[in-house]
Amino acid sequence: MDSQFLEFWGQSLLNLARGQRRLEELSRWMSGTAGGAGTDRLIDLFRTSYGLDKLEKDGPEYLKLFEKASRSYQQSLREYLSLFNVVPRDDMEALQRECDALKATIADQEKIIGRLKNIIDTSGRTPEEATRELKNLLEKQTLEFQKMMKTMGQAFVRKETKKSRSR
Repeated sequence: MDSQFLEFWGQSLLNLARGQRRLEELSRWMSGTAGGAGTDRLIDLFRTSYGLDKLEKDGPEYLKLFEKASRSYQQSLREYLSLFNVVPRDDMEALQRECDALKATIADQEKIIGRLKNIIDTSGRTPEEATRELKNLLEKQTLEFQKMMKTMGQAFVRKETKKSRSR
């Protein structure tokens, strides 16, 4: 965590000790619904903590440094909150969406598994029996194919011998 972050929160907490109204201002500022004089005080405190008060407010250098300070502040805030095992709302909502999508996938897969189990159950055969029957069927088909090829071969041989004799 950077030292400006700690200075900002140190000053903010000291200011909170001075009155409940500032606690409400800080709460609004943290939730992003800030407005009014209290917000201006917090922004001034932020600018002072990060050394931005020495620069011209609307200058190009100020905007770059303000953006850099904001990123540093956000990173430090995440690190600080992680010390208390607090997860940012955006991260939690992203994980919730991912969890919901995975639950939907699991439900679909369970339906498919149920249908496949139902097919197996309605056939009345165990997988071993079904495999044995398939093997027997394949053996029968092989024998029939061999018989057919033998018959065709004999017919071809007969035609050849008839042609040879007729010459």
